[in-house]
Amino acid sequence: MIFQFEQVTTNFDMSWFAVKNEKAFIAALAPFERGRLTVTIDYPGERKQLMYYNPSDTTYGATIQERLAFKLFEQNELAGTIQGMTQKVKGFLQSYAYRMLQAYGSTYYLYEVGFGNKGLYLCFYKDDQLIAIADKELKVVNYQDHYTVYALNEADLSAIVPLLLHYDITEHGDMMEVSLYSVKKKKVNTVQKQLLEKYDASFIEMVKQMEETSR
Repeated sequence: MIFQFEQVTTNFDMSWFAVKNEKAFIAALAPFERGRLTVTIDYPGERKQLMYYNPSDTTYGATIQERLAFKLFEQNELAGTIQGMTQKVKGFLQSYAYRMLQAYGSTYYLYEVGFGNKGLYLCFYKDDQLIAIADKELKVVNYQDHYTVYALNEADLSAIVPLLLHYDITEHGDMMEVSLYSVKKKKVNTVQKQLLEKYDASFIEMVKQMEETSR
């Protein structure tokens, strides 16, 4: 499936929507709170998730890693955690960052792969399988980031959307940013071979063909 994921409101109260065929089908809302962040994610039907971040809360662990993790809840139960990770590699710039979500009996990963002005791609893996790529628009107007997501199926949206939100909040956070008009452009040039290999240049075209066939 192919859909747009875009931040609609910024500053103190933030919101994001997943849009397909010009209709929003997933909404994520984060009203301003002091010292913590709570994002409610509404899916089609009655499915709902809650992303929670509060580094002062030791309910789910007291170590720095545990306190800095985003907690993912569903039906008032802890469904998983999202953490920022670092992978060491050999050679120049000897490490790279990625995100990991452990939930629903699987481990999901998000890798950022950039080709300068040619594009910035977020590669989502379920265990060792590539399940989605989000093409991020390099130009950001008024702090509202836009992504085009190419996913193999809808079943993994409950992992893809929280990971994408975690990336947008932590990498492009704009809470309490105020200006009449803002234009930013982020370029990433990935050099680590192991990270470059996470991007499959044929994946997006494959999903486009799947979308055409299903119509």
